[in-house]
Amino acid sequence: MAGGFFRGTNVEQDQRFGDASKKMMGQAKFSSVLKKPVNMSKVNLEAIKPWLADKINTLLGIEDDVLFDFVVNMLEESDTPDARAIQVNLAGFLEDKAPEFMQNLWSVLLEAQQSEGGIPESFIRNKMKELKLKREEEERAAARIRAANTRLREQSEQRRPRSGRHSRWDADNVESSSRSKPERVSSSYSRSYRNSRDHDSRRDYRRRSRSRSKSRSKSPTKRRMS
Repeated sequence: MAGGFFRGTNVEQDQRFGDASKKMMGQAKFSSVLKKPVNMSKVNLEAIKPWLADKINTLLGIEDDVLFDFVVNMLEESDTPDARAIQVNLAGFLEDKAPEFMQNLWSVLLEAQQSEGGIPESFIRNKMKELKLKREEEERAAARIRAANTRLREQSEQRRPRSGRHSRWDADNVESSSRSKPERVSSSYSRSYRNSRDHDSRRDYRRRSRSRSKSRSKSPTKRRMS
């Protein structure tokens, strides 16, 4: 392309970088991993964006959508972006944290381009581990629920009387019933006894009345005969 602008240009070839940028390039310290080229056509950038946002938020302590979009745009500008140029551009945002950030970012991109589907193997392992932990937690929660249901059933069965056995409530009822029955029998016997006495009294009264009547009826005769 005219003017020396083509994809994968370095700082010396790109006239957009001024003398200040070139000076910073000479003074900055770059990790050796940045010397390795990355082919962004082999990288699934969408799968890396969540990691990238989390990394930026961790370094700054706040969410910074502007910086996130800036990094993504620099990675999407070329299939072979210049890692050193990206680090220089990020120095104004991340200051002394820029080298560490670029070393981590570039390592992830290198791993991604060598992995099937452009997703780093470490991301897949971490995701599988996360899913495993989530599944184990769900299993533990289900086990706790089953144990609670079992305890509830056992408590319900303990309160429920079994065949041929009486619960404490039934025993109390039986004891109460056994105490109340003699009272009813005694009460019934007392009423019968009283009725019997009344009947005997009335019968004696009638007998005595008849005896007095007879004695009265005989007395005048005796007096007349005398």
